Parts: sequence; structure tokens; C-alpha cells
Amino acid sequence: MTIKQRLFFSNIRMILITVIGVITVFLITRIIVVHILSGTWSFRKFSDYDSFMFVGSADFVLLVSFTVFIVFICIINSMLTFRMSKRITRPLDTLTSGVKQIHENNFSYRIAYNDNDDEFHLVCKAFNSMAAQLEASAIQRSKDEANRRELLAGISHDLRTPLTTINGYLDGLESGVASTQEMREKYFSILKKNSRGMEHIIEQLFLFSKLDMDEYHFNMKRFDIVSAISDIVDEVTENFEMKGLVINLTECADKIYIYGDVIYLRRVLINILENSAKYKDKDTGHIEINLSIENNYVCIKLADDGPGVSPEALSSLFNAFYRCEPSRHTTGSGLGLAICAKIIERLGGTIIAENGEKSGLVIIINLPIDTGNFVVSTGEK
Repeated sequence: MTIKQRLFFSNIRMILITVIGVITVFLITRIIVVHILSGTWSFRKFSDYDSFMFVGSADFVLLVSFTVFIVFICIINSMLTFRMSKRITRPLDTLTSGVKQIHENNFSYRIAYNDNDDEFHLVCKAFNSMAAQLEASAIQRSKDEANRRELLAGISHDLRTPLTTINGYLDGLESGVASTQEMREKYFSILKKNSRGMEHIIEQLFLFSKLDMDEYHFNMKRFDIVSAISDIVDEVTENFEMKGLVINLTECADKIYIYGDVIYLRRVLINILENSAKYKDKDTGHIEINLSIENNYVCIKLADDGPGVSPEALSSLFNAFYRCEPSRHTTGSGLGLAICAKIIERLGGTIIAENGEKSGLVIIINLPIDTGNFVVSTGEK
């Protein structure tokens, strides 16, 4: 039974109760009037219909008044019931319309309900909150599906290229094209280089998948990040200079302690340095590393003098297998910066990319300082 039907039958019951009540009051009043006029409780007097129902004009006026009162009650009751029915069914119709919109995957639909004084306001508010969550989930699901497609395309591309090269040179060795020792050594060198490239891609993919599924163990401990970065730079400087990238670290005299994993911090820095070395647009590129303190966070800025990227590509640099230019599709796994983002997120920090004021790309990493044990200058814990 619908709410309208329940209200209708409830209205009928109220009218019947009113009519029965009025008739009962009239009969009781009538008995009292007869008693007063006759001075006796004789049953014969009561059974006399004419004398019982119409004693005089006053009796007629009383009957008419009761009849008008009943009609008035019925009208008022019907009006109030109709109004109450509208107040209940209108928001229910609105909710029904909203549910239909959600069923049709229109998650951007929101219910506009202006009456803040009744329970339906809370229901509509809850509906809008649910719709917002569904919309966010749908957007995230769409992004995840696009990332998975891009991931599969990137994996197939990055593995197909070295595999094609390996197969080609193996065919050359098998067919005797490499007839001299020098040519065979060259072929073996190329095969070794491509096999190591494939191994690097698989290693990066394995690490990214583990980080993405939150299944990688972090050895978290308190350490001085200034000293840690200085040691990492000293360790890799010579190797990157051979690749044509000069690293300049701005020394910081203060000790800045954070709670994190030194091994994964090293991975982040090396991935960013490799990205700068890979995409430099001159024979010798430069990258500046600077550390500072901003609002209980250590800010690590790595600014190179490369070509930079378009403003539209900045927000996508940390997506897996993303390359901002088609000309770069032949090099790199496209996972380096995505791994950096996953690691920094696990360490409780943030990482963003900006274009430099003149040229180049700036990677900005913010990591929370261990404020409980933060030591400045030469002071120790």
C-alpha cells in the first residue's frame, strides 16, 4: 500500500471517528435534554421517536450545528491530509528520480532540497554524499583502466624493442653474418646491452607492482638526510659524469633528521638523475640539488637545465610508462618517476614537477622532518 493510499484510508477513519463521536455526543445530549424537559427517565418517553428527536427549535439548531461541524471537520481534515501527502510524496518522488539517475550511471546528479527542517533534508544530504563518492569511484576506476591499458602498451613496447634487436643479432650470428671475431664481439656486446636493458625493465616493473600493491618492505629508521644525500651524490657523481650529467649539490650545514628508508631514498634520487641524463638536450647537462626546511618538512629540489616539458604534461610525469614526447618513446622504461612517486608516498611525503624559470625541469620532494628529534648544526640526539 502506497503512502497516498495509507493517508487516504487514515483520513476516512478520522472522518468516521469524528462522525461517530459527534453522533454519540448528540444522542447523549439529546437524552439529557429529554430528561430535563420531562422530569423522568421513562423508557417509554425515550422510545417515542417524535418526542425524542424533535422537542423544539433549539433541538433543530443543535442538529444543524453538529452537521455543519462534521462537514467543516471533513473539509479541514481533507485539506491537511492533502497537504501532508504532498510534503511526503514530493521529496520521495525527488529521491526516486535521483535513484534512477544513479542507476543510469549519471553520478554527477545531485538533489536540490531546500527545506532544512525535516528528515528528508538528511536523506537528500546522504544521497548527495553517496553520489559524490560514486562519482569519485567512477572517475578513479576510469583512470585505473586507462593506466592499465597504458601499462600493458608500455610493457609490450619496451620489451618488444630489445627482443627484436636480440633476435636480429642472434639470427646474424646463426647465419654467419658476423664472420670475424671483431664483428662477433660487437654482436655479443649489443646482445648483452639489450638483455641488461630488458632485465632493468623487468626489475623496475616488479618494484612498481610491489609498491603499487603495498607489498614492499621498508626498513624505516631515523637518519640525517643531509648526510645521506651527500653520500649518495659522492657515490654516483663519477658514473653520471660519464653519461654527460654534472651534479651540483648545495651543501647544507644543518643536520636534518627524517624517519624513512635510506635505500629507497637512494633509488628516488638515482631515478631522477637518470631521467635528467637521458633527456638532456646538450652534450653536458647540469642538475642542481638543494635542501631546505619548510614548515616541518625538508624540501629537496632537483633542477636540471634540460628541455623541460609542456605544462599539460607536468601532472602526468609520475604516471607509469608516461613519456611526454613521441621522440622519447624509444628510450627508457617510463617507470622511473612513477616509482619515485610511489616511494615518496610511502615515506609520507609529496613529489611534484615544475618547469624551471628559464629552462629545464624541477622535481620538488617534501618529506616530513622527525620533529621529536630534530637537531640543528652540530647538536646530536
